[in-house]
Amino acid sequence: MASTCPIACAVDVVYVDRLGQTSFVQRQTKTAIDFYGLEEKVVLLAGEGDQGTIIKAIRDPKAIAVVIAADVLSSLDMPQILAALRRKDTGSVPLLIAGIDEQTDAELLGTWSAGIITGCKTSTIEKGTGSYQLATVNGITNELSGSILPMSQSKVRYLTLAGTRAEWIMAANAGTYNLPVFARITVGAQELFFATANAPIAMPLGSSPYHEPLVFTSLASQMMFLRHAGLERVWHSPGSYANLTIDDAWLRQPYGYVNFEALLPEMERHNFHTTIAFVPWNFDRSESSLVSLFRTHADRFSICIHGNNHDHQEFGAYGSKPLRGQIHDVKQGLARMAKFEELTRLSYDPVMVFPHSISPEQTLAVLKRYNFWATANSLNVPMGGEAPADLEFTLRTATLAFATFPSLRRYSAETPVPEAQLAVDSFLGNPMLFYVHQSFFASGIDAFDKTADMVNRLQPDTQWRSLGDVAQHLYLIRLRDDGNYDVRTYSGTIRLHSQHKRDTTFFVKKEEDFRLPLIVLVDGQVYPHERSGTQLCIKLQVPAGTSREIAIKYENDLNLGAIDVSKTSLRIDAIRRLSDFRDNVVSKTSLGRWFIGLYVKNETGWNGALPVVAVLPLVVAAIWFVRRSKKGGVTTQESPSSQPL
Repeated sequence: MASTCPIACAVDVVYVDRLGQTSFVQRQTKTAIDFYGLEEKVVLLAGEGDQGTIIKAIRDPKAIAVVIAADVLSSLDMPQILAALRRKDTGSVPLLIAGIDEQTDAELLGTWSAGIITGCKTSTIEKGTGSYQLATVNGITNELSGSILPMSQSKVRYLTLAGTRAEWIMAANAGTYNLPVFARITVGAQELFFATANAPIAMPLGSSPYHEPLVFTSLASQMMFLRHAGLERVWHSPGSYANLTIDDAWLRQPYGYVNFEALLPEMERHNFHTTIAFVPWNFDRSESSLVSLFRTHADRFSICIHGNNHDHQEFGAYGSKPLRGQIHDVKQGLARMAKFEELTRLSYDPVMVFPHSISPEQTLAVLKRYNFWATANSLNVPMGGEAPADLEFTLRTATLAFATFPSLRRYSAETPVPEAQLAVDSFLGNPMLFYVHQSFFASGIDAFDKTADMVNRLQPDTQWRSLGDVAQHLYLIRLRDDGNYDVRTYSGTIRLHSQHKRDTTFFVKKEEDFRLPLIVLVDGQVYPHERSGTQLCIKLQVPAGTSREIAIKYENDLNLGAIDVSKTSLRIDAIRRLSDFRDNVVSKTSLGRWFIGLYVKNETGWNGALPVVAVLPLVVAAIWFVRRSKKGGVTTQESPSSQPL
């Protein structure tokens, strides 16, 4: 039987440099090559006799791109190099000359660029005042078109150009003028790219998502060049995905400032999808009219899991929240969501949004054991964990570095998300996940429209979906030499699509620790798989124009029917009802907003003790008196259609 984990025929990037210490340009190029899943063929010049080795490497049919360090141009025969780049049937292989600086021979640059690049100069820009401007160049800048990216350095090397034949792609901006740092020229059918040298970024890598644009900027020339050269042969996402999640809400109309009926036309006009991060404690409180709205508009509304009781950091540090209790809460949360499905006939996505903050790593392993698809939080590094010190982690919003379980980062839309952040995410194919609370809509039910519009402008093909749908498309694909596809999946449950007019075979790999017994299901049926080191491997054919679902299922002790879903804790009951009161009554008055501020400031202590119940009636009475006075003593009752199910 043939292995389901074959090594695809390598597609190569030929890198040419001088023999000696590894240069920064080489490190940059290698980082971009690895990110895209390509193979690097390095040729280091030791003397004139190496010219034949370079020509042979470039002529290799597997070569899809060539990168030459600028300081070796004087050792190369340009006519031979350009001739080797030409292909009879597929045009010419694109060439990038990288690492251009003040020492690069200006005459050589002119020769290689048909007289268009005349040299390289340096400009000093006051730190904190500069930025990078991206042009709009079809097939190269893509989602970055027109974007402004951050600049960390104060010294910028830039290309000097003759005439208007050069097409600058990226330029340093210093107020009123642009200084080209990455440009393209076309000589006949040959594409030639030129990039200036830059310095390593002086910043630590970590879990903060807002490092991403600055890190990307230092690699932008190589990243854009290789994506352009590789097309489908580089790792890329199956689509562009986005989601808005409202934390804490349950199916009550309205919930605080969220009027779901009014939100629906906003979603339809501005093309976005809303997921409710639903607290399982609320499983039996849904209003029938809202259940009907969600059921009728499943393309716009969805539900995922938000903890269990939403006790303060109920999935926090094990010193205060022992792992055994967290396991109980995970299982009870699933049992309550099963009851929710039974009562409402609404499905939910097994994606966990942790209340307040992400859990420690062992709890992620618990989610995996009980077959959750992913977790999405403001940080994707578990509590007490350390961010991997690699650029792959920084540039991807999803990671399998912890318990080999997909952990996604998301952005609070309650404060402006930098457009550069979203532009880079869109270019890299990262899902763009946003979250808010009900108070976000105090300014109006259209509060999210501008953010949705920005995402849709950056990538008009963005698919706004549920968190579950995002998780099912949380994988990367690349075209193989045989016309089939390699798949690198993060999620254990994915949906593969064959969009071709022929059947397509997918070679799927997922990183695994193999600590749990597992089976693989395809469309619900047990399917064979293999283990290769730390990877689970599946070979699956998908008929033309169809899709198939792969699900990795882990053995566990879950028995939903045997789990008590009742609400017996007075403390939890008080916390949940206080939260509802805060969101649905208190937040609507100035006195209430003062109370919320006091609650937030003392939330940990209040959530830990029952005396909060004694405070609640006093505030209720005050708010009721104020609101009754404003209404002239008139009270209303809920309509029958809004009564809890």
